Formats: sequence, C-alpha cells, structure tokens
Amino acid sequence: MITPASIMGHRGVPSLAPENTLSGFRKLHELGVTWVELDVTLLGDHTPIVHHDDSFDRCCNISGALHDFGRDDLKQINAAARFPELPPESPPTLAEVALLLKQQGTGLNLEMKRHGFSARDMAVTAIDELQKAAFPSEQLILSSFDFETLAECKQYAPQLSRGLIFDTLPSDWQILAKEIGAFSIHCDWQSLNYRQVQAVKDAGYQLYCWTANNPAAVTSLWQWGIDGVMSDRPQDFLPPTR
Repeated sequence: MITPASIMGHRGVPSLAPENTLSGFRKLHELGVTWVELDVTLLGDHTPIVHHDDSFDRCCNISGALHDFGRDDLKQINAAARFPELPPESPPTLAEVALLLKQQGTGLNLEMKRHGFSARDMAVTAIDELQKAAFPSEQLILSSFDFETLAECKQYAPQLSRGLIFDTLPSDWQILAKEIGAFSIHCDWQSLNYRQVQAVKDAGYQLYCWTANNPAAVTSLWQWGIDGVMSDRPQDFLPPTR
C-alpha cells in the first residue's frame, strides 16, 4: 500500500518549485508529502549548503565552482533563477533547511556529495550541523554514492541511519552494506529486477527507488516490495484525498 510516508520529494518538488530551496520544501509540505530527499555539499569555507552540483551554473543566476564561494556570498546568488516568475532566493544552508524541516515534521533523506572535499570533512560538518539543530534521528537517513563518506558517518555518528546509493546494484552490494551498517539501499528504479528487490528485502534492508516520475511505471516495483520512491512529481504519487 502506498502511503504519504512512502513518497520522498526529490530535491523538494522541482516540478512546481526551484529544487533544493526553502520555498520548494515548503511547497512539499503544503502538498502533504512527509519526506524529502535533498543534497548537501560544502562551500570553500566549509559551510554546508543544500545544493546538488559542484557549481552554481545550472540552477542559479551566476556561474562558478562552489569551492570558490563562501557563506557571505550566498545572499547575492539566486537559486530560483530557473523560475523567473518566483521571487529570488539564496541557496539555503543546511542549518536553515534542518530548522524548517524540523518545524514541518518532514523526514530527511540527506544525500551527501563530497565534490572534492574529504569524506571526513563532509560527514563531520554535515552531522554537526544536524546535531546543532537537534534534528530527530528517527526522521533522518544519511545517504551517498560515496562509500568512504558513509564509513565516516558510521564512525562519527553510528546511531544515525545510513543509505547506500547505486546506479545499478553491484554484485558486492551486500558486503558494502554490511560494512557500513546500512539501513537502506537506494537504486535507480529502472535498473531493478524482481530477484534483486527480493534479495535486498530478504537481507533486511529498506529499499528506495529514484527518480520515478510516472506512478504507472513503478506499479510492479510496489508489488515486489519496495519501501518508497523519490520523485520530481511526488504530488502524482499521493493517495487521493477524500
């Protein structure tokens, strides 16, 4: 059965609002989506911000690598540049996002992107920010494609849930998951077959699929037993309201 807790907005709700922005996360909450997947990375001064790429080129009004900018530069950057009809807003810091999501009661699947920084710096800086915000651990998954970052998360904050992300499920996925004490496995929805889904579930892991935007296309995955999907259009996956 699909419930609101089964659906994660991918970087918020980018079909309706700028990705990885406070306005996008507010819109997600308005829609009734209770979990969000978003990205954290670091600026040159090690400020953790919520942003996907290693540069500002794609989504913002400026270009340039993140490591060339610091916290004081954010107020001059418009992360809503691809939505010219909306008011400009700066890329948010992780602290700002954690506070908003905590107030909303929104669960957080935090994808950690190193973009050239050390795994230790990425893990410790992000976790410290979440702990300062007293973000509830039962509503948090720390996820990454990067095994070293998750290994550092396990060492620094072993009580927090960790999720391994794969494009396709590798043959050694279970060894990797066991080594970092994974809570969940996250895969491209198009890459999974029935046998793989059953293997992940039989091994005791939660299984989340990205980035599914057509509810009909993932019907078989729900039947096989996946636990949730990440979507640019989470509003299309919600059960109808009465």
